[in-house]
Amino acid sequence: MPTLPPEVVARLTAALDPVDAALADRHPGDTGARQPVHTCYLPADQMFPDVVLAWGERARTLLAAYGADPATLAAATGGDRRPDVAAAVHAHTRRALTVEPIQDLRVDLEDGYGLRPDHAEDADAVSAAEAVRAASAAGALPARYGLRPKSLDPLVRARGLRSLDLFLTALAGDDGPPPGLVLTLPKVGDPRQLRVFADVLAELEQRLGLDPVSIEVQIETPAAVLALPALVRTGLDLGPGRLVGLHVGTYDYSAALGVTAGHQASDHPAVEYATTMMQLAAAGTGIHVADGSSNLLPVDGDERPGASGDDVRRAWRRHAELVRRAWHRGLYQGWDLHPGQLVSRHAAVAGCLLAGLDGALARLAAYAAARQSGAVADEPATGRALAGHVLRALDAGLLDDPRLAAAGLDRATVARLGGRKTHNTATTHDHTRPDKPNGGSSSH
Repeated sequence: MPTLPPEVVARLTAALDPVDAALADRHPGDTGARQPVHTCYLPADQMFPDVVLAWGERARTLLAAYGADPATLAAATGGDRRPDVAAAVHAHTRRALTVEPIQDLRVDLEDGYGLRPDHAEDADAVSAAEAVRAASAAGALPARYGLRPKSLDPLVRARGLRSLDLFLTALAGDDGPPPGLVLTLPKVGDPRQLRVFADVLAELEQRLGLDPVSIEVQIETPAAVLALPALVRTGLDLGPGRLVGLHVGTYDYSAALGVTAGHQASDHPAVEYATTMMQLAAAGTGIHVADGSSNLLPVDGDERPGASGDDVRRAWRRHAELVRRAWHRGLYQGWDLHPGQLVSRHAAVAGCLLAGLDGALARLAAYAAARQSGAVADEPATGRALAGHVLRALDAGLLDDPRLAAAGLDRATVARLGGRKTHNTATTHDHTRPDKPNGGSSSH
């Protein structure tokens, strides 16, 4: 018999009740949303209804020219050259560039767009929104898309909020915006900026009759890194699903620390420190963390006189190297800035997911069986990590239900072991599924 009666234990531990509630509030867990492997940034004046299809076509052209077969693509991207793996990576890349070349698209009115006359930005904000609506009507819009307006810095605050207003007003139309809308707030330095942005957004939502719109915050100032716990806390206080992502701004952040241009990259120690802090602040909250971009673009002579296939392959190898390093560190999303980067992105992602997938399936199946029998060897955390690998392979279409069943698993079991909620996998936070051709979104 225990020495302490239950009522004594209850009395002594009662002080932990508010602690339990606070911890649960701060760490609600995985939302069940599929995280895109990338966000593609496009200046607002370059947004047109068929842009996703055009990027996919351009990427396939580059793949055919400089990675036409598995061995050539593996060599160009520094991937696994074993014939079976290289063939699977090549097939996945070709399919992804046809079915969903872009998983998340962001219309850019900030650094990628620059400072322009007010009348020009007004027109571009409206025309970009109209192009988004047209793309959605044609089935050529990713299931996740959005806008990056200018920041809340005093010099551009009014301009940025005006463009946000114009874009959302045009996007809403008479029947509401397409599902999957996300807004990216750049150059945040204080949590109060996030709260004010959310207040402005709430006012627009009320006046336009919009459902709540999700927000991502760009972490690209030293102040933002130092304020990460408060930023995440503020985001959670805004309500479920309001703050959905933290994206590092590789170049702004490293420049702010005095890193010279030749050393600015997402694998610079200073930037990796920032992304590690982002992961730490966001852990268990359901807020996704995204790595930065590579400014070495895979362009050939068709795009820039004097460029060559060697330039394309050099850019692919560097980009794929950064993607693989990010995945090794638990960062499963990054920025892409050029159609050619879709080749190296999808190839590197496939390589990361295929590496050890058979072992992960076998080990996860053994873990699930051991849990049912009470003979568990692996830690629950290891089970979550194994399930995470399998879930991402399912998301990417590199694993299907028959193969899952052959391993003795099913989607519900994997989702449960991975801590992923399944009730909202078809909501607007879900991303383009690989069963919709030509880069269009799945129906919602």
